[in-house]
Amino acid sequence: MLSYLIKGTVRRELFRLLWGRGESGSVSRLARLAGVSFSAAHRELEAMRAAGLAASRRFGSELQYRADEAHPRARLLAELGSVSDDDETSTQEKRDDEVRSWLASVGAPLAAPPSENPPPHLEDVLAEAVALSHRDATVARVLPLVLWHRRRELDLGRLVLEATRRDERHALGYFLELAGRLGGEARFVEAARGLSDGRRRRARMFFAGHHGPHQRAATRRNTPPEALRWGYLMNMGLDSFRSTFDKFAERP
Repeated sequence: MLSYLIKGTVRRELFRLLWGRGESGSVSRLARLAGVSFSAAHRELEAMRAAGLAASRRFGSELQYRADEAHPRARLLAELGSVSDDDETSTQEKRDDEVRSWLASVGAPLAAPPSENPPPHLEDVLAEAVALSHRDATVARVLPLVLWHRRRELDLGRLVLEATRRDERHALGYFLELAGRLGGEARFVEAARGLSDGRRRRARMFFAGHHGPHQRAATRRNTPPEALRWGYLMNMGLDSFRSTFDKFAERP
């Protein structure tokens, strides 16, 4: 339906990202998520800003865009942005299932069906899992555990590179710090320090999706300090990660 209402693939995909999935970020990040060119994304984002559909804010040298929730029809726009074609939804769900399967194959306690494709390198699997964690709280909860389990064979340099390619460098730092604190792995804590993005001044929702002002306010009240220190708003504290870690940490 959205393809009928909003003409043009670039405009449609960016509208879905901002209003349907609650994504925000630089032109480069949003272009990558939408699978479009930088120039096309920049043109449409500026058009959305001019139309009052997007707001922007500068963080250091980077201009970041998000849905303008002050729009008088924000609720309707969010509902419209959440409409997706069946084929697109199916493709995303299949991809997410595949990443869960790969993550289970490297030690995550997930009930995931086997993948038809062999898993890529460990660092690719973990970088994909970090990206998926914004859409799946269970994946977020088990990531510190898997990082710790695979600590002896993990190439941290390559993992950082793969996470950076997916624009998940900051989120990886958060999970590395959690893994380091929970498992007493000083190397992870040290590596996490180098991944913190000092340009971030405004806390953002960790999990994707549209979040209304009341939900944002409730999440902000319940956000634990370790998440807020990384600039994330999420109802998942260290105790939640610790319970999963302690339950499965002895598993080989």
